[in-house]
Parts: sequence; C-alpha cells; structure tokens
Amino acid sequence: MNVPFFNYEARYAQDKEVIKDMIFRVGTSNNFILKECVAAFEERIRQYTGAKHAIATCSGTGALTILLRAMGVQSGVDVLTPAFSFISTASTISLLGGRPVFVDVDPRTGMMDPNDLEAKITPNSRVVIPTHLFSVMADMRAINEIAARHQLVVLEDSAVSLGASMQGTMAGLLGKAGLYSFFPAKPLGGIGDGAIIVTNDDELATRCRMLRNHGQDGITRFLHHHLGYNHRMDETVALYLTHKLERFDSLIARRAEIAGQYHEAFKSLAPQIEVVLDDDYERVYYTYVLQAEDRDGLRHDLHERGIETQIYYPEALPLQPAFQHLGHKRGDFPHAEGIAKRSLALPLYAEMQDEHVQYVIESVMAYSSKVNAYV
Repeated sequence: MNVPFFNYEARYAQDKEVIKDMIFRVGTSNNFILKECVAAFEERIRQYTGAKHAIATCSGTGALTILLRAMGVQSGVDVLTPAFSFISTASTISLLGGRPVFVDVDPRTGMMDPNDLEAKITPNSRVVIPTHLFSVMADMRAINEIAARHQLVVLEDSAVSLGASMQGTMAGLLGKAGLYSFFPAKPLGGIGDGAIIVTNDDELATRCRMLRNHGQDGITRFLHHHLGYNHRMDETVALYLTHKLERFDSLIARRAEIAGQYHEAFKSLAPQIEVVLDDDYERVYYTYVLQAEDRDGLRHDLHERGIETQIYYPEALPLQPAFQHLGHKRGDFPHAEGIAKRSLALPLYAEMQDEHVQYVIESVMAYSSKVNAYV
C-alpha cells in the first residue's frame, strides 16, 4: 500500500470543475487582483473569526512582512521569535533590518517557552512572535502577560491555525494581530499561495492595507503614502477560498477525527514515541507531528512500507546557515535542537482514506514492537 503525504490530487478532486469555472469567470471579468472577490473573502473571514479587520495578502511570508513593517521593525529593533519554526518567522525580521532574538521552546510541545522568552528580552525588543505549529498552540496567556510587562507588541503567527481557539478567542486574535496562510497544504488550502491578516486595531489595519499595495490608500490610485509592497491577493485565489470556506468546518472535523485515532494508538508508546495530547484549547490539525527517539529509523521503516512522511524541521533556526552571522552555536537552544532531531510528520488530510489511516497506525505500532523486541 502507498500512502502519500500531501496527496493534492485527492484533496482537490471534488473541485476540479469548480476551479475551471472560476478561472474562466475571473479571466473574463477584467478584474484580476484585489477586487470584488478579495473583498468578499475578507468579509467572510471577518464573519468566521470575529475579527474587526481582515486584509488579504499574497502569502504568509508577505503577511508577516507587512505586519512587522507596520509595527515599526527596522534597523535597531529586536524581535523575539521561536528557535524552532518555519524560517519566515525569522527571515522577515532580518529582511526589514531588525534582529531576530531566538527563544528556546518547550521540549514537549515545541512552542515558545515563556520562561526563556522573558530571559531573552533586550532593551531593543519591540515585538514578540509566538508561533502555533502543526496543531499545537503557544501559551498565549503567559506570553501576553510577559509582553504587557515589557511593553512588547504580540504578533501571533497563527498561519496554520484558522479555526483553532483558546479560552473562547479565535487563534489570530490573541495578540495585536495574527495571520492565516492558504498555501495549498494548509487546512484551508487554496489554488496557489495566499494569506490574510486579522486584527482589531484600526490604525494597524490601515497601515497594513496600504503596505500590501505599494503604499496606496485604496481611494486615490497612484498616490503613495508609504513605500509599500506588491503583496496582493489574486481574485481567483480569493474566489476559491470563499467557496472552500463553506465546508471548512467539516474538513477540520475530519482532520480531528484522524488525529484522534493517531492519539489513541500512539499515546501508550512514550517515551519511545511521544505525541502532544493537550486538550485545553480547540485544536486544528494541519500536520500530525510526533517525536521519536530514533526518528530516522522510524522514517525509514515507514518508507519501506510505502508511507511518505515529512520532517518539520531538520534544523533549529539559529543554526541554519542563513543565520550564521548571529554567532549561535550548537547547544545554545537545546530543546529546539532536540525536537529538530526527533520530529516526524505523518500523513493527515481530510480526504485521507480510512484504510490509509489504519495502515499508518499499524505500521507505527509494528515499528514500535520491533524496536521493543531488541531492548
């Protein structure tokens, strides 16, 4: 049996004709970028999340860039960001001239460690980026308390967490601003790249809207108030996302069902294989990431059985070649470095067949039994 990891063919199969029709409609409308379809999608996201403002952009990285710029990140500004994350949470800081100050993570969840956060604050710190990864959420209560004490702006990287919530508040609205990514692999995957910024701050929203479209105010064309970006969302992307949002709750419910089966099967395998079972917030499952003592051995075994896996992420960010100029060395971020060596993502998507789910479970359990036989 072969079990693909992304399986885009299955995930987009039911929308094949819909997508064709949408491309034709937009292609013959004379409206291609940042028009009626984008406005309609922004309104639907406002309704879905309860956010006062929603600003559609070209990508999650574009959304982070806009937000950091709107929050005043530039040369001389430090931004606190997780040592274990996708590179955008650090690269966008550097590309604006700021300095990423890496914070180690909780060894169990992989989320930003509030204790290390407070220890890493510098006199130049202005912004903190707690990041939710996979299906796990950062400790927003503790992070917000620390941020308030030190006058830090909280930029919530909720790129993978549309639909998740903590204490009754939607992910993305737990700080000053957040964002959701619609890269095809995401729970609400689009046809191409895309993202949206959410905030309840009027002034921040106005700045973000201008920065995404060359600094224009959306009223007078070619009048530029700022040096902005071409970080706009296409009409076809927006139209499809509006369509898919109608069944989004059923998609994330199916993802949770599969994750629940994984949880039930794997919870007894610790410490050889560990999964995060937190249930004190509403989780949305983007990918299902476990930690294995012999991650590479498990991955090889699953590959031999025809199961495709992914590694999120193979190296802690401070140790990536792109950040070598910051002078970090191995051992500076022990928890982030440890998770990078142990994490492995299993296939999980709403359209995944039941027999594939069971085959993955059986294969992981078989590996565990084989390893235990040698102990």
